[in-house]
Amino acid sequence: MKTLLTLLLVTHIATGFIALLVGLIPMFSQKGSRLHNRAGLVYIYCMITVAVTALLLCGLQPFKMMRLFLTGIAVFSFYLCFTGWRATKNKKGQHTTIDTALTYGTLLVGAAMIGFGTYLLVQRGLSFMPIVFTFFGGLTSRFAWQDYRKQREPALKMGWYFQHFIRMGGSYIATFTAAAVTNVPRLLPANAPEWTATLIWIAPSLLGGMLIARTVRYYKGKFAAKSSGMAIS
Repeated sequence: MKTLLTLLLVTHIATGFIALLVGLIPMFSQKGSRLHNRAGLVYIYCMITVAVTALLLCGLQPFKMMRLFLTGIAVFSFYLCFTGWRATKNKKGQHTTIDTALTYGTLLVGAAMIGFGTYLLVQRGLSFMPIVFTFFGGLTSRFAWQDYRKQREPALKMGWYFQHFIRMGGSYIATFTAAAVTNVPRLLPANAPEWTATLIWIAPSLLGGMLIARTVRYYKGKFAAKSSGMAIS
């Protein structure tokens, strides 16, 4: 069992590290190019491996709250990655049984994180774990609920494009956050206030969210200008 756990942990760390490196390539390469697509697939395979190994490590080892939380983040990151990739395959809004099942499953995970965070809030008061469980549980539920609604509505023009880079970007942010919170606290002094740990968890999501929102505005303006030019001509 010890050998298996070591193998799972090494695989989890290695694929997470590769995902962080390879995930930068699609961001800065030409959209739709061979490099963009190939690097994106490598990132997706890495994130699948990260999620599976996280679930196994959580289930095969004694309960620890941080381990449980990191597993929830792995599920969240995988869901964003998978739905971002599926957006390029479902440009007209088609959804398979796998898409629907994954959405329902992720809704349950998000609700469980919110519920557990609320329970911790009652038990411990306003502290690190209740805040991050509730915060990321809310994010997980929000994205899954969006997909639940979209599966019952007509597909928007170019909606798949925005979903693709929003979800892939969100997945990268979640993966970066998990890596940061695992390693950065080791560099902080022993008497660092508790709020610094909370900031490490939340700051990447806030900053990354602003960058993604800026990108959305850029491409919406670009598509609007293109449509306007075609209409005039």
